[in-house]
Amino acid sequence: MYQYDMLHQLNPDDVIVYLRKSRADDPTLTVDEILQKHETILDDWSEKNLSGKVPEENKYRELVSGETISDRPLMQAVLKRIESPKYKAILVVEVQRLSRGDLEDAGRLIKLLRYTNTIVITPPKTYDLQNEFDRDAFERELKRGNEYLEYQKKIMSRGRLLSVSQGNYIGSVPPYGYDKVWVTDGKKKCPTLAENKEQADAVRLIFDLYVNKDMGITNICHYLDNMGIKPLKGGFWSPAFVKNLLENVHYIGMVKWNHRKTVTIVEDSEIMKTRPKAHDGEYLVYEGKHKGIVSEELFEEAQKKRGRNHRAKAKTKVRNPLASLLFCQCGRAMSLRTYKRNGAERSSPRLLCDDQVHCNTGSCLYQEMVDHVSDILKESIENFEVLMKNSNEDSEKLHNQMIKNLESRMKQLEEKELSQWESQSNPDPEQRMPPEIFKKLNEKLLKEKEEVRQALEKAYESMPEHIDYNEKIVRFKTALDALQNDSVSAAEKNRLLKNCIERIVYYRQKPKRLKKGTEQINSAGWTSTNIELDVKLRV
Repeated sequence: MYQYDMLHQLNPDDVIVYLRKSRADDPTLTVDEILQKHETILDDWSEKNLSGKVPEENKYRELVSGETISDRPLMQAVLKRIESPKYKAILVVEVQRLSRGDLEDAGRLIKLLRYTNTIVITPPKTYDLQNEFDRDAFERELKRGNEYLEYQKKIMSRGRLLSVSQGNYIGSVPPYGYDKVWVTDGKKKCPTLAENKEQADAVRLIFDLYVNKDMGITNICHYLDNMGIKPLKGGFWSPAFVKNLLENVHYIGMVKWNHRKTVTIVEDSEIMKTRPKAHDGEYLVYEGKHKGIVSEELFEEAQKKRGRNHRAKAKTKVRNPLASLLFCQCGRAMSLRTYKRNGAERSSPRLLCDDQVHCNTGSCLYQEMVDHVSDILKESIENFEVLMKNSNEDSEKLHNQMIKNLESRMKQLEEKELSQWESQSNPDPEQRMPPEIFKKLNEKLLKEKEEVRQALEKAYESMPEHIDYNEKIVRFKTALDALQNDSVSAAEKNRLLKNCIERIVYYRQKPKRLKKGTEQINSAGWTSTNIELDVKLRV
């Protein structure tokens, strides 16, 4: 009866439909076929239980695969949309379609649904998360989904390892020099690699230049660019791509497993997933079904040379306060370069793009950039001080008090409603109110409850956002003081700047050397160009 009353009050416009494929679905069907099948089920249900189908603009079809909410953009859009009181329910085939993430993901979902008063409807059952029993059942369904996901991942991992051990190539993108193809092995179709003639010739050329011609990796990149040979991505060859190519065992007819497995780490109190390269001996190598492009002897010579030229960076320390913050407009990082001879500084340190040879962005003095960043921090501090003087703390206090009063009134009404029902359920008929009087009193109380509920919703929606400008001022001043203090380490400056700045995009037209007497010329005989910065602050 309770669920019937909830559904009876809903209109199709109040409901959002969410559709997503699961690993448990029929593997022979496409994503579109599965989503269409589920949509038909939900449309039939809504026609029987609501006044019609949910409108098209309220339907979300998640096509990407993702374990957590953060991996699924349409699920995030749904959660954003239910913040509006207009939407009262989410309709799904089963609870586990909403999330199969870990307990943190489940907790976030439950909180959002609970505090937006959004019910979750599945064809067999409706979950009202204001009700502790429904909430417990909903949580158990999410946990069950996560357990099934972890089990499925283990099974799939074993299957992939078995496939690789049999010589199959299971990667989605083939290495440069190959195309991904399928071959028949008995009754099975197996994925493997086939030589791409044009790219394979470039791979052989790279190994020959590196081993037999003793050419450096950067020079190899320039040579390939000048020859008009195109890389897999982008317009120019990069040293990092060539390094990876020279170490890739696929070129001698092998396949590898767990070379770049996903590793979860904690950094700055944030949980992140990384895919670091495994070192030799940390990953498995098997003989592949495909043919190699270069000989094993040539490949081994390349590895020996790579080891001879390798520069260990295990103890490298941050020496650029703007590391991971300052980027060229082309997207590459800006690096700090120092110029010394026999231990003495020949010229002032400069910042320049890692791909300057191609993007042609002008460099700048390190001190120039420090001055610009200092000005940005100072300006931000001044803005925070002005905003703090005009802050709406009094308005926020009054708003909080109003919400407390409404919540208190709602609690009183709920207690009164409970008391009325208890008195009306008294075994002694003489102790009960006449039915018509009870009905009038109950209707009046329910009406007042609804008015208070609506007032609470409006109060929550119009709540002024609390901003701690004093904290921001302290944070930005600390970073500014450290940046201008030569005794503070570059690593510490970098850490404090990252608390204030998310990203700086740099652009400067490359200066040109001109004859004396030309306008806009500096003392060194170069044109003077302005630095343009696009700064994204952490505010």
